[in-house]
Amino acid sequence: MPYLLQALQDDNLDYRQIAAAIEKVPSVAARLLALANSAWSSPASPIMSLDAACSRLGLRVVRTASIALAVSQPFNPARCPQFEGTTFWSSALLNAEAASSLAEHVIRDQLSAARTAGLLSNLGLVWLAESLPSQTGSAIEIATRAQPGALNVALVDRCGIGYDEAGALLAAAWNLPADLRDAIAHQFRPLEDAKPLAQVVSAATRMVGVVRRDLAWETADEQLIELGLPMPQQQQVFERLTTSKARTTELAETLFGIH
Repeated sequence: MPYLLQALQDDNLDYRQIAAAIEKVPSVAARLLALANSAWSSPASPIMSLDAACSRLGLRVVRTASIALAVSQPFNPARCPQFEGTTFWSSALLNAEAASSLAEHVIRDQLSAARTAGLLSNLGLVWLAESLPSQTGSAIEIATRAQPGALNVALVDRCGIGYDEAGALLAAAWNLPADLRDAIAHQFRPLEDAKPLAQVVSAATRMVGVVRRDLAWETADEQLIELGLPMPQQQQVFERLTTSKARTTELAETLFGIH
């Protein structure tokens, strides 16, 4: 398991403890300092320490950004020109935010797991873009002309595997907990006896899909209803995601140097 994935799973860590964990991965620490001093953060004065950077950015951003940076390092999707970094990482960050926000209402004891599973839910795509660039590029081209949700189907057709299954294989290779692997693997088709974490991640990815298409959340998600989250609270989470969409895209561009 990547070190930071394990170190940042404890929701009880404070700023100093999180900074101490991140300091052990200098490449991530440097990127967080850069983020804290960027136009996206707009500090009143230069941020000189990692402790101050964590305080400035907030624990949620620090956790999500650190894990995103850590898991991105092994991959280079540049071989696939159809792969759009801004779209990918903004979706990943929104998935993490959506899963965490929904979890706050229904599985508060699994906030870190929900955030991590949401963030990693589409990670299989970046792996496929690097490993099978031509086939993945073809799938992306097909999906841009098709209905929402078509990318995973196109990947299965072109690559023999969808990004849900590819992501689950990565999670298994990293020895992530079984509940996390299941949430990634079944994000499109939750099992009938799926655990709440898997149901939350599945609902989060659907909600983000609606946000990204600039549509309204008009129909309550039945899985969330069963978990005890009625339509008004679903709508609140959706509106929060809609409001943060532009800023999340800017965060992805700043964090990963996408222009």
